[in-house]
Amino acid sequence: MIALTTNTTVQLVGIPLTLFVNAVLVACEFSLIKIRFSHFNTDLRDRVESSARLAPLLEAGDRTIRVIRLGLTACLLLYALFSFPLLERLCGSLELQLYGRTTPVSAALAFLFALTVHHLVGELFPRALGLAYPMQSLRLGFPLIGILGWLTRPVRLLVLGIVRFIWRMWRKEPVPDLDSLDLETQIELLRKEDPEMSMVAQLILKNTMLMRELVVSDVLLPRNQVKYFDLNLPLHDNLKMAKESGHTRFPLCYGDLDRCLGLIHIKDIFRYPGDLDRLDLRRIKRNMIRIDSEEPLETALTKLLSHRMHMALVIDEFRGTEGVLTLERILEQLVGEIRDEFDADEEVLVRADLAKEEAVVSGLTPLHEVESIFGVDLENEEVSTIGGLVTSELGRIPEAGEKLIISGLELEITGVDDTRILEVHIRSLAPDEPQD
Repeated sequence: MIALTTNTTVQLVGIPLTLFVNAVLVACEFSLIKIRFSHFNTDLRDRVESSARLAPLLEAGDRTIRVIRLGLTACLLLYALFSFPLLERLCGSLELQLYGRTTPVSAALAFLFALTVHHLVGELFPRALGLAYPMQSLRLGFPLIGILGWLTRPVRLLVLGIVRFIWRMWRKEPVPDLDSLDLETQIELLRKEDPEMSMVAQLILKNTMLMRELVVSDVLLPRNQVKYFDLNLPLHDNLKMAKESGHTRFPLCYGDLDRCLGLIHIKDIFRYPGDLDRLDLRRIKRNMIRIDSEEPLETALTKLLSHRMHMALVIDEFRGTEGVLTLERILEQLVGEIRDEFDADEEVLVRADLAKEEAVVSGLTPLHEVESIFGVDLENEEVSTIGGLVTSELGRIPEAGEKLIISGLELEITGVDDTRILEVHIRSLAPDEPQD
């Protein structure tokens, strides 16, 4: 028997107390993850946001998670401090004959027992509770998180400052926020709940959540690549263009896209019962909606679906036409590039070598894809593709072999024709390389 000394009493009280605090913090962490990504249960998030006590935990999610994880680290250290000496004494002087020598096993048994108890009581069980009862878990942990946040504020600010400084020096980008971390965690949790979820389903789910960050200008078809029916040209010329392009829908315009009257579907021409030589395209045109270039992509998708349309004109703040948005280009953000037997063989991303921090891309590659590959900001309100960015910077169509530097990237034009850039070699410059 162990004599009940003061140290023993502290240990007997400290072990269950640290386990309880650890369990509450773990339950709160997984509750936040579930609530912040309750896309299929919006009522849960609405109830949390309507609570005056719980809403701040969700709004300041990054801060809350940092407080919780710092608390979990402290709990783990205290649990080891309390449990290991006590359990080692409980195991006594157990010994084991190993290779002819007497080896004590009390320390190993104490470690394994303490680890098992902590994993079951402090980790696995509270995780399940946090996912099953998120509201109740947050209500229970709210006072504890508030106290820990107040006590650990100086340490958190110091550690966060050091981490941000090191991360910026290493990656030259801000520290990823909680949303990006939670996204991966949530997908992993869904995969564990449904082991039969395929990799394709996981990819689509991830892309669906990431689509919230995109606006129409990120995915539109640029103005200079849009094929349209021109009322100033004979019908024969328009039909020849339609045949060569292989598309089925075309804006109907007077001269250019800024004077668009509507949409022509090639099937309506085929179904026209009269003489095509006398066909007035304005009589068979369909309506075409206009969408702002800075509108969220999710909102634009909703508009296209509600109007039962596959194409919309994209306009800028001055009501000028930037290009067109198609349902296919939106769906490609979810499932990847959609290609059929009529598409050209051009690929958006030709090849990438992340080890060398370089890639060869098509001129049609969206700017946000290049940004995600190299971790840079190429935001440009006037263009949406890498070819458009180069042309905008130079003010002309470049020649093959020309180079320019933008945002720490060296762009070399490796393919070009008379009207657009076909291929660009991109290389990330080292900090000591000249940026001019």
